[in-house]
Amino acid sequence: MKLNIIIIVLCSIVLSFTINEFGYLFMSIPSFIVLAYNLCDLILKIINKNHQPKRELNKNFQCIFLIGLIPVFLSFKDFEDTIGGYNLFWKLVFLSLIFTVLFTVILSRYFNFNNDFRFYNVLAICICFFLFIPNLGILINTHISNETERKETIIINYKTETKKTKGGYSYFLFIKTQYDSNERLDVKKELYNAIKDDNEIVLTLRKGILDYDYITKFDVK
Repeated sequence: MKLNIIIIVLCSIVLSFTINEFGYLFMSIPSFIVLAYNLCDLILKIINKNHQPKRELNKNFQCIFLIGLIPVFLSFKDFEDTIGGYNLFWKLVFLSLIFTVLFTVILSRYFNFNNDFRFYNVLAICICFFLFIPNLGILINTHISNETERKETIIINYKTETKKTKGGYSYFLFIKTQYDSNERLDVKKELYNAIKDDNEIVLTLRKGILDYDYITKFDVK
């Protein structure tokens, strides 16, 4: 238990320094997964210490993480076109931690996690909800709204193009928003070539049900 607590504290420290920077995702995401796993593992140890589970868990269900992949493929573009999408993503990630813990506690009432599959089963639950809840939330924000579309003119800070590993290029514009001084927008080549740095761009926005704006259309002013 002490080791779990130490790891949770260390991961929390790492997250506090990396969570605000998109470029540190390679550190923040693994740190969160490790934190979630150790929190669930700690809770299971406490539960098992107090009472015995009703029956044995006889099979491995680590493939549950595949459920989390379903909304990932549906929401990738929605994430890129959501103003403050990175901010919304992490809010939903921490919300997923609640679902992860609750699901683990519920399963522990019926199954015994003290077996050869314990590590893989708990890790699969953590990954499942880490993928499922944030991407589902972004999908919901994108497709459910009570407000009408509006247009907003924004100055472009700068633009860049990045070569893809499989060939071709990705085109990005960077703008200032309430969430980031250099928020990235993924745009098509035609729009990218039509504008210059410091040009203005007209965004057609719709506020989703989670109170984050989603870009429905790009136009050059």
